[in-house]
Amino acid sequence: MNKSYLKQMLTYFSKVYHLGEKINTLNKKRVKSPFEISTITFVVLFAFMLQI
Repeated sequence: MNKSYLKQMLTYFSKVYHLGEKINTLNKKRVKSPFEISTITFVVLFAFMLQI
């Protein structure tokens, strides 16, 4: 998979599904989390998209 195809795929998913807006609206319930919930969600979604 070359970089331009990956960039096109991410741009498509972002435009169609508005992933950035949806990820930013998530709330975290734990008080002392070392990572932002948006970072974790992006990594999981990205890994799922690459498996497809």
